[in-house]
Amino acid sequence: MLLSSQAASADGGDTDVGSCNSSWICAGVKVPGASEAGDSSEGEGGSKAGSGSEGGGTDGRTCATGAKKAGTFDCYIPGVGTWSESHGCYIRLLEPQPPKSDPIWDGHTTGAIYAWACMSQINARPAPTDGFARWSETNPLGGEQGPSAAELAQQALSMMRLDSAKVGSAPPAGAKGLVGMPVWLWTERTATTWGPQSTTASAGGLSVTATARVKDITWSMGDGSTLTCSKPGTPYKRAYGKKDSPDCGHRYTKVPVGGSYKITATSTWVIEWEASNGETGTLPNEVRGADTTVNIGELQVVN
Repeated sequence: MLLSSQAASADGGDTDVGSCNSSWICAGVKVPGASEAGDSSEGEGGSKAGSGSEGGGTDGRTCATGAKKAGTFDCYIPGVGTWSESHGCYIRLLEPQPPKSDPIWDGHTTGAIYAWACMSQINARPAPTDGFARWSETNPLGGEQGPSAAELAQQALSMMRLDSAKVGSAPPAGAKGLVGMPVWLWTERTATTWGPQSTTASAGGLSVTATARVKDITWSMGDGSTLTCSKPGTPYKRAYGKKDSPDCGHRYTKVPVGGSYKITATSTWVIEWEASNGETGTLPNEVRGADTTVNIGELQVVN
């Protein structure tokens, strides 16, 4: 059972929900349905306390972790709490906890004090009011505590753009090379074709940053051979002449049937993540493929 505390009175007390005395006027804190300070318009019928459990009233919207979308609001707001659909409130553990001598404990010595920010306070007219604090033996969020660190890492990954290699070659596609001459291979080096790139997802007070980078590119050369390059490759310049690529190249030994070889580049992305609670881990590799063709002929010698 949740017990209301005398500290939840209108004079503030221990009701500093949102890390400031006026929770809904804090710079940078946006709460669904919150009105601006001093807004005295009450609309039709006077006060608007919201609806649903604990004064829900989210106008049919739902909470969504990550990027903002129309018809959604944040599942978690730093300093305010995690959204509880069943209660219609944002809830967070008060940190630091009030001393056990504080009346808010109502004589209890176990459990903890939680800050609540419910729609009945958020939508109060003529102006929003602070939330309140109350004791609970167990976490009132229960199974609504939000995703795990690994799940947040997956959400962060879903917000990334991991592309296949943007292939460059010498000779370039459409041009003709010669048997025995060096072929240079590379990818344009960007955050989306090679990395690294990082994205952060947060919920319930937990933040996870996932970082993705290409481990290597496997080049299938079309003649039955493959090479694996751990570097993006070096773009060819005419000044290099007939030198081999220093990090990703090949030489064909015979003329292909039809005059051209199809080259396939398979990029392997590795994803590592680190959470604000100290957890770390990796996600399964992501693979992206691209291809090009190169024409190969023989040098004709005229007697």
